Amino acid sequence: MAKVKSVLSPKVRLSFALTVVLAMWAATSAALPKPGAVRPAVKLVDGWDRELDLARLGKPLLAIYEDKDDGFTNQQVKDDLTALEAAIAYRRSVAQIYVIDLTPWNYWPARGLAKNELQKWSNKVGVTMYVDFTGAAAQAFAFTKALSNVVLYDKDGKLLFAFAGPLPEPKRRELVSLVRSQVPTAAAP
Repeated sequence: MAKVKSVLSPKVRLSFALTVVLAMWAATSAALPKPGAVRPAVKLVDGWDRELDLARLGKPLLAIYEDKDDGFTNQQVKDDLTALEAAIAYRRSVAQIYVIDLTPWNYWPARGLAKNELQKWSNKVGVTMYVDFTGAAAQAFAFTKALSNVVLYDKDGKLLFAFAGPLPEPKRRELVSLVRSQVPTAAAP
């Protein structure tokens, strides 16, 4: 086969690729609330039907919202956060929750089976996972479906950080730094 020569210089190709990546990032993050937005007063339920009322939280909230296909998208962020979670001051200062989009399983008997699996995963990873069977949490937070969503609110319920999709390294560092800033200085890990 004959080799086809590109008419675009490497610099132009790189510029085009960066433009496409930035456009994709802007499109996925555009729907999320902007910094300063107020945390929605949503009630979440875990696999054991225990309720978490975010209106009464009174401390910073880090929420990761994913569906069954996004669980490993932001694994590096979760690993970074696991290191922070080891510090007692962090666990006392920041509510870190995982919300799983289970809207496709919102019918009997799938709902019960999904809750059982959620309980198993919660026990396996050592984190309480909350469920969104109706899509109400996704709507209230303006999460982007079919993407890993990460939001951080301060103790007063003001949005500090929001991102949908795989977090690039600079955004991951920004998130971890913001999370650390929510832990009282004397006890920061």
